[in-house]
Amino acid sequence: RGLGLDVQRDEVIDGRQNITAELSVSSTAPALVFLNHMDTVPAGDGWTRDPFSAEISEGKLWGRGACDMKGGLAAALIAVKSLKAKLDRGAKLRRPVRTCLVVDEECQWMQGVSKAVDIGRIAKDDVVISCEPTGLELKTAQKGAMWFELLFSGRSAHAATPQLGANAIQAAARTLVQLEELATSMDTTHDLLGKTTIVTSVIRGGSKINIVPDSCRIEVDVRFIPPLSIPEVSALLLDAAEEACKEVPGASATLRTLSVDRPPVLSDLRGSGGKIISEAIAGITGAPPRPAGVSYYTDAGLAAARTGNSQCFLLGPGNIGQAHGPDEYVEVEELRMSAVILAGITEKYALT
Repeated sequence: RGLGLDVQRDEVIDGRQNITAELSVSSTAPALVFLNHMDTVPAGDGWTRDPFSAEISEGKLWGRGACDMKGGLAAALIAVKSLKAKLDRGAKLRRPVRTCLVVDEECQWMQGVSKAVDIGRIAKDDVVISCEPTGLELKTAQKGAMWFELLFSGRSAHAATPQLGANAIQAAARTLVQLEELATSMDTTHDLLGKTTIVTSVIRGGSKINIVPDSCRIEVDVRFIPPLSIPEVSALLLDAAEEACKEVPGASATLRTLSVDRPPVLSDLRGSGGKIISEAIAGITGAPPRPAGVSYYTDAGLAAARTGNSQCFLLGPGNIGQAHGPDEYVEVEELRMSAVILAGITEKYALT
């Protein structure tokens, strides 16, 4: 508000609000949208520094969220501030610029960006940049990312007479093997995204050492590439579980989704917004960006999936390898350079 931007708060859940700040024009031109999340994962253990101090030393800014993604969020705000300064000196705004700061990205339901899409803060024709940690490389593609629960039901019995029961843990274990074999056998590779991966990350079952377990549940993370769809991925997992249950008479399995639908995203640098971004980056760094992908999922991916937008990109300071762990940091020089690049993109989009 101090910069003269139009600021709106949108309630999302449990008192948590998205914040949108805009420099608008009277035309209906698509907006450049910086879509950045405000939430972080918990600090966790293992830190050698105060995770909330924002200490600057060794050329780095340290702290939880420094890399993912307070650094990128700050750089985008500096870019908007730079643009507003030019407007105050007489430059003419030709296209709108919008900053969407959202909650709940670090959750499987991603309700912040969903709310922003639902109320029209992000539209199909907008040009979207999420300033996630990409090492200042523009990313144009994201793997699909789905989380599932497989629940196995069996029949309890005394462990001395296991033949009278149906061991749900055995059915789950056989499924784990089938899923590993399935992942290995899927040799299709995408030029930007690599291969589909299947990771069984949680397993819980049984109640007592001398009782044949009648229930077991596993959680599975699937990162998948085109042309696989979410229904096809669901069917692959359920088929594997049902095949495993055939080897454990009396066992059965059901599948439940544990995340919002997050299909693969392929954005197009050849669109009008992509061309502006490419030209701006080339003018600053000397080299135009090329299509590139990531294996993680972001607000930009869900915005693309929910709106059908083909111009949703990732670009920001930091390395994803620094995210979510102890002693998270971002290089100060990368912070500075990201602000320069984002300002260049913003001005080229908004003023020409």
